[in-house]
Amino acid sequence: MKIRVLGCHGSQLPKFNTTSFLIEKNILLDAGTVTTVLTPKEQMLIDYIFVTHAHLDHVRDIMFLADNLYYANRKKPLTVVSSRGIIDNLRRHLFNNVIWPDFSKIPSTAAPMLKFHAVSPGRKKQFGEFQVRALKLNHTVESLGFLMETKSKAVLFLGDTGPTDNVWKTAASVADLKAIFLETSLPVGMQEAADKTGHLTPATLAAELKKIKGSKPDIYIHHMKPQYARAIRREITALRDRKIHIVKDAQVIHL
Repeated sequence: MKIRVLGCHGSQLPKFNTTSFLIEKNILLDAGTVTTVLTPKEQMLIDYIFVTHAHLDHVRDIMFLADNLYYANRKKPLTVVSSRGIIDNLRRHLFNNVIWPDFSKIPSTAAPMLKFHAVSPGRKKQFGEFQVRALKLNHTVESLGFLMETKSKAVLFLGDTGPTDNVWKTAASVADLKAIFLETSLPVGMQEAADKTGHLTPATLAAELKKIKGSKPDIYIHHMKPQYARAIRREITALRDRKIHIVKDAQVIHL
């Protein structure tokens, strides 16, 4: 599995992009940064966007991608996959013909540029070569993780979340789990702010990782607030019982 990091931060500053992962050539996991990184030719290859939640740093470039594909005369629709509640938020707050045109009706309702596909958390569904299962997380808004499995391996991508339990029970049951992509947004000194906003610090990250029983998949940390990246890195380095990688913009990961 090839994973290209288009952006991996929890806010935007020069040289720090918001969250989006390109899986192989045709799947996006979130879409905070897409159209400023991918070429028009690469954008045309995207078939699916799996959305973890509706916060702007994870969905902003769905709007620009749909616009680019429409004006490039692409015939095949772009499919946005998430829960019914998250899709309703995208329709209500973004694709509402006020903030942005409703590309689920452009050029027509019969042949739109954008399609929404609702999935039920806990149920497996096939998308291309991947069997995908959405998992509920614990954030200030409805938030999901996506377990993506092939015949030989599985990878778990978690959206924004504070401490949670059920997702780790699922992770422990997956025999070929190779990696977990997991947020850590703030340093330990900002624990109160992290708890209030539904995020992890290195301290709560360590507590969450102890909930994984059995195998020890590689851990890939993302969604750091750029202003606190140095402190977070220092605190994560002190965690010794897991193989932890800190993700960087433009990085390519092969699993």
